[in-house]
Amino acid sequence: MNAGRRDEPVVLHVVPTAVARGAQREARALADHLDRPGERRHMLMSLFAGPADVPIDESLEHPGRPGAVAEGLDPHLVLRLRRRLWELDPAVVVAHGGDPLKYLVPALVGRRRPLAYYATGTFGASARPRVALWRMLVHRADVVACEGEEVLAECAGLLGVRPDRLVLAPNGRDPEVFRPRTPHESEVGAPLLAFVGALNSGKGPDRFVKVVGELRRQQVALRAAMVGGGPLHGELAAPAAEAGIEMLGTLEDVAPVLRRADVMLFPSRPTGEGMPGVLIEAGLSGLPVVASRVPGVAMIVDDGVTGLVVDGGDTDAMVQATARLLTDEALRQRMGAAARVRCAERFSLDAVVSIWWSFLEPLFERGLSRRRARNGPGSRPGPVA
Repeated sequence: MNAGRRDEPVVLHVVPTAVARGAQREARALADHLDRPGERRHMLMSLFAGPADVPIDESLEHPGRPGAVAEGLDPHLVLRLRRRLWELDPAVVVAHGGDPLKYLVPALVGRRRPLAYYATGTFGASARPRVALWRMLVHRADVVACEGEEVLAECAGLLGVRPDRLVLAPNGRDPEVFRPRTPHESEVGAPLLAFVGALNSGKGPDRFVKVVGELRRQQVALRAAMVGGGPLHGELAAPAAEAGIEMLGTLEDVAPVLRRADVMLFPSRPTGEGMPGVLIEAGLSGLPVVASRVPGVAMIVDDGVTGLVVDGGDTDAMVQATARLLTDEALRQRMGAAARVRCAERFSLDAVVSIWWSFLEPLFERGLSRRRARNGPGSRPGPVA
């Protein structure tokens, strides 16, 4: 931790933890790609203690875990964050998700500076009673960047965000990190079906286990692997073993697993989804997917061209679509190649970074004006990117 104020202005990106999940990996990649070579204007801060899977520039290591607004607000973390913000004196602050936003809003009271909120998920029906609170929190943001079309529509309609403060900023990934396998990386044996995600109810790992079990009962040749950790790990361990699924746990780098895989199954439930980054990672890896119809999927997966989209509650349809891809190598190759082209054109980091520049640069200039007014005309600005 650095003591005192920073002379050079920065854009501070705040995430809940350094766990290797899609949102945190994306925030790290964005911060790195928004910087110019040799300059560090974009910093990544995590709030809560936990596994340091993603490189973090500033970590408060606060005990506990990030949670929903309904679980309250820890005033000790608000005070710690407020103190560190005073020391870092960022020109712009970016809240990546709802947990950082709910702590940044009170921590910034009386210390006005530009705040961007990256809205990364939709409300489920159970979350609707908290809409009034979210309206208040989101109203504090100068820009609300929405990762998916459904998120944008919800921010406009449900939360009442004005159109001039809304930006569609889709997920982005590096096509050099997530790439198709080369011929010498090919494996011998049955095709590999992969699941990548947190082992919680929303991501549907239980559905993955059921689908694999049914495919085996139908004598479809396959190998199966799950990447991720979470509260359902213990509950799923025995049925996953019975279904012949390899549980790989949480991995810092999922790209090698995606290169090994032949098909990805995305059985997520709709609550909380905004624009699943793992589908972009799969597409860039040349991997066709079977995905449940949840927010954000339609932006990424072209049904029938780059993968197959089914109703998440229809297990039979999910089994049939997965079996179709596992048993048809030519179809897998055709869809995987199309997925690579689509995701590289629309969701590469270069394409996404240009969108972030468009709304961060005006906020950065505003933040510099605030610093100059406080520090005097001699304070030197720097480019945001």
